[in-house]
Amino acid sequence: MKQRRCARARARLGGLAVAAAAVAVIALAGCAAGEPAGAGAAAEPARPAIEGPLFCGSTEIAAEALDERRPATELPPDVVAALESPLVLGIAPLTTWFVVEERDDRLVIMTEHDEPVDLGGGDIRSFGLVAISTTPNPAIPLDAPWGIDTAADCSPRIALGDLGDVGDLDDVTLTLDPDAPPEAQADELALLATESACNSGQPATGRIEVIDVVETETTVEVVVGVRPRSGGATCPSNPPTPFTIELERPLGDRMILDARVVPARELALPS
Repeated sequence: MKQRRCARARARLGGLAVAAAAVAVIALAGCAAGEPAGAGAAAEPARPAIEGPLFCGSTEIAAEALDERRPATELPPDVVAALESPLVLGIAPLTTWFVVEERDDRLVIMTEHDEPVDLGGGDIRSFGLVAISTTPNPAIPLDAPWGIDTAADCSPRIALGDLGDVGDLDDVTLTLDPDAPPEAQADELALLATESACNSGQPATGRIEVIDVVETETTVEVVVGVRPRSGGATCPSNPPTPFTIELERPLGDRMILDARVVPARELALPS
């Protein structure tokens, strides 16, 4: 049975648990109305299909395009000719790419990697994305009038603004905490969140937001973001921030998933 509820995050400093993120508001009437956690859980439907936009890196994509995966080989011949440049097809043949956006002056295609690109710290990128347009003076020219605007590895993520009334949130990457790995009898999860935005090389203590936790018989699905810091910041790499999520019942052998990533990804210890 799926249970959807407001969740509590706690930051851990020097082994001491301190309140960090109060009960987060998620996109559910029960939470918005102050309904007790777990109320009505017996009638809770399965997680609905994604209706809002997704982002792969900074590029917005439609969720239905990720499901439909219209082959890029079905594009007009002149567009296919531009895409067949080695600059586009360096990582995979055109037959593996699919269309996620098509306009007269812009096209976005994606391909799913056979092996995800693991950059460490939970930053795992499962897709390649290329955006081309007819914008003058492109970064990388192709057959006229096309040129490459964006070429990157990424993983589709749900837009945080669609998930809850918690204000603007920034991205984090998630891993299990190697100092407190999950145990079957545990009724809480110890995780690490690494803030993607510039934070002067500091942890995101006190700003982690647990937006959604869905517990099923086989999984624990979490959606987490971070409130932006105030003021300016420099951009060295940020350290991971430890935090804890309380569960309704012991973890058992359930899989722990980052449900903001599409499709949801099992969390692992940092590589």
